[in-house]
Amino acid sequence: MIVLILIAGLLLQQPAKADPDREIQTIAMEGWNAARALAPKGGAVDLLGPVNVRLRQLDTFPNMSARYAEVAIRAAVSAAQEERDEMSLLLEHARDLSRQMGINALPAQWPLPIDELEGELWFEVDRFPEARDAYLRATKVKATPNAWIGLARASDKLGDVVTACRAYTAAKPAPGLPAPVALEISLYLLKCR
Repeated sequence: MIVLILIAGLLLQQPAKADPDREIQTIAMEGWNAARALAPKGGAVDLLGPVNVRLRQLDTFPNMSARYAEVAIRAAVSAAQEERDEMSLLLEHARDLSRQMGINALPAQWPLPIDELEGELWFEVDRFPEARDAYLRATKVKATPNAWIGLARASDKLGDVVTACRAYTAAKPAPGLPAPVALEISLYLLKCR
């Protein structure tokens, strides 16, 4: 009995373990944001420090969501460096990981679901048909404001005003849109009348 009390006391003194999924989410978003910040700078290698820190942190987790996040971040770096072929391979790998995760649980969500991830990166490297197709898939799987806005932007780049208007109209009622995005939607919808 005394041993059980001592063990219980020791367990209560230990700090609570953090939720690994929450940690992966946080690291994935920080890594994604660091990789996305490279894009305007051309993906300069000397600026990869914050990205590499997050990739090393993700390496400490043995689960698939950490692998998905790692591949997604690497794809974003490839996009920033205009390495389209490498980015394409990484996106295929990320899609495979997302499919595998979806068999027993939810598909990958962090830093973005696979279709939104592909849409964003293809848009960045000026491959608008691929971006539009990815965002269109995203709106069918889970119609988020990000997916609708991405579909609208890619469709506009392709000269498809009808789809852009439909997508911006779907995104407009979303609560909490940043002011510049709400303005972008309102201005574009003037073309749709």
